Amino acid sequence: MIIQLLTFLVLISASNCQKSPKAQLSFLLKPKIGGKTTVACMVDDGEPPFEFNWFKDNRGITNNDGFRINKLPDSSILTIEQMSSSHNGKYTCNVKNMYGSDTPAIEIAVEGPPSWKFKQQDVKSKPNENVILKCSATGHPKPKIIWKKFENLKWVTLDDDKLIGKISDDEIRVSNLHKKHEGKFGCEVSNGFGPNLWNEFNIDIIVFPAKFKEKKTYVSTKRDTSLELECSAEGDKPLTIKWSKDSVLLNKSGYQRYTITDSPTTDGLKSVLTVRSADLVDDGSYLCVAENEFGKDERNIRVTIIEAPPAPQNVMIRQTWSRSASLNWAAPSSNVSPVLGYIVRYWKIIGLGANERLREINVSSPMNSVLINSLEPGCLYEAEIIAINEVGAGQPSRTIKFETGEEEPTGAPIDLQAIARGPTTIRVSWKPPTRDKWNGKILGYYVGFRRTGDFKTPNSYKTVDAASHNNTYEYLLTSLVKGTAYSITAKAYNSAGSGPEYQEIIAETLLGNVPPAPRFKVLSAASDSLNLRYNVVPDSTPVQLLQLHFKEVGEFDWKEFALTYEGKDTNEYTLSSLNPSTVYKLYLTASNEHGVSDPSQIITAKTARSLNDLSSISGPFDSTSLLGPGSSSFGDMVYFPAITISIASIIIVIVIAFVFVKKARLDASTKSNFEFCQASQTGILAHNRATGTTFGTVQRFIDHDKTMSLVATGPCDDGLNTLPTPYSKIPIGTEKRNSTLADTRHFYDYPQ
Repeated sequence: MIIQLLTFLVLISASNCQKSPKAQLSFLLKPKIGGKTTVACMVDDGEPPFEFNWFKDNRGITNNDGFRINKLPDSSILTIEQMSSSHNGKYTCNVKNMYGSDTPAIEIAVEGPPSWKFKQQDVKSKPNENVILKCSATGHPKPKIIWKKFENLKWVTLDDDKLIGKISDDEIRVSNLHKKHEGKFGCEVSNGFGPNLWNEFNIDIIVFPAKFKEKKTYVSTKRDTSLELECSAEGDKPLTIKWSKDSVLLNKSGYQRYTITDSPTTDGLKSVLTVRSADLVDDGSYLCVAENEFGKDERNIRVTIIEAPPAPQNVMIRQTWSRSASLNWAAPSSNVSPVLGYIVRYWKIIGLGANERLREINVSSPMNSVLINSLEPGCLYEAEIIAINEVGAGQPSRTIKFETGEEEPTGAPIDLQAIARGPTTIRVSWKPPTRDKWNGKILGYYVGFRRTGDFKTPNSYKTVDAASHNNTYEYLLTSLVKGTAYSITAKAYNSAGSGPEYQEIIAETLLGNVPPAPRFKVLSAASDSLNLRYNVVPDSTPVQLLQLHFKEVGEFDWKEFALTYEGKDTNEYTLSSLNPSTVYKLYLTASNEHGVSDPSQIITAKTARSLNDLSSISGPFDSTSLLGPGSSSFGDMVYFPAITISIASIIIVIVIAFVFVKKARLDASTKSNFEFCQASQTGILAHNRATGTTFGTVQRFIDHDKTMSLVATGPCDDGLNTLPTPYSKIPIGTEKRNSTLADTRHFYDYPQ
């Protein structure tokens, strides 16, 4: 019990010693304008040590603010060296120890002129915004603030009814700033002591009139593509943009070609004019006008519709060579888009309505000429120029033709053949070089010959003129030596010179003459046979064998067999075992130890119909079959015209068959041998299997030993007694020993 009492007493004693400070403020020197003022903060109770802090209007005071603070163990002295109205205010002293704190306060107010606490600065604001204007001062008595505005060259006091909104004595609010609020303002501060305070400031309304950053631009687009024109204006809203083209206002509705879309932006308004498919009518000057209450602005857009360029002008060939040509041209006359380049097209004409593949050369702008290389000599070409811009290729220019210069042929004639046609004559045939080796127009050929093995003697050349339509040429070398071998060659020439020679071939003249071509004709035709009459032209050349060659039309191989020839002027033979109503072709050849003669003319003949065919057409007449059994005499009268028509039809068929047979015989005797010529050129005539030699020819040259008659007819004659066309130029009855060009259709032209 005693211990508990002692503990209680100790606690009471400890609690009495732990005291928080208690302080008070008092003036040691009363405030006076221009004098010194001293305020003491005295601690009346509490346990030291103490900490002191001074505040004026809740703001801390230091020795650097015109104040001086002295601290003692249980007090603190605040000294104001020179008192002014700016020092008026509420002063507090915060005293604290380890157990607590105390903050006594004291008001210092001295009468004197006001001093600035806050001065309003210039105001810059956008329209329709709210601003607060403030002018604040301290002093005793409390200062009064008067707001003024400079209008009509003088300051006008803003009474309460003119103020837009009063917040307090030193603050006003301006709502929804407008242009009318712009100007010079001032605030006057006074409290009846000393000079008044004055502050001026400006209120500027920052407005944004409609404005385009870019005043002018150029737009180009391809024809038939979408066109979009954009005008973005800055400025205060509300803001409008209007479009016009070439001084014509474009409304948002009423124009099908145009679509105008407006959309607001952060800084203003954007308007887009769209054309779905641009055309030449959309080319021109567009104007967009932006406007708001503070101003307006314009923007010009020059639109150019680009299309493919027109054709180049004045295309011409400056110069041609054998394998190249120089071509120049002028740029298209009018084109808004620059030409980026050109395409030069050219091709070779190889025939009527036929051309080789197209070739192209790309030429960059601004070049307007080109050298075309890798051409072929002596060929006809066509060329045209196409201009290109960013849209694409334009229309081609007019087509011009040009011909390259010629060069000597680079190829020799082909299929050169030489066949002896007599003791002093060799027939030479050949074909032109391949077309790509002509290097121009073949004017003719040189046929060269000399005795085989005589290398010291140069070739003798004969000139043969070329014909444009000839595919095969033949030439007769005459006045040669009997039984002698000759080396023969040929080469082509054009205006530039002659080409390479064909490799020499050897042909030997005969020791004697071959027989002349026999003659024959078809006398009559039966269903399975043809009756022939033939003879050989009287000649000193003996005939050892006559062969008949025949085949059906449409067959390829010729059939042949020997005919009897006893030297008579006229001989007949019946070709049997033939098919009825079939067309046959026939010709004769004669041969001896020197060779085979020229064939006779080819005769075409048709066998008659068989009896079975005729009976099937015209059977026995049976009146009952026509009239029917039991027919009356009236029926006979009714059907009599029908019977008459049937009999007449049978008679007409017989007459037509008879006429056809007669005509076939006539054609067989007079038909031209041109068909034979074609057959012989394609190598489908039969060969003489007995002798192993090919067909020969009658002697169509002038021998140096004797002069022979040339009246014998050949297989390509139009008649039996006319001179063959291929040799119509050979002199008759003269000793002139010249070679002669033969016609290309001659029957000698067949493969060996």
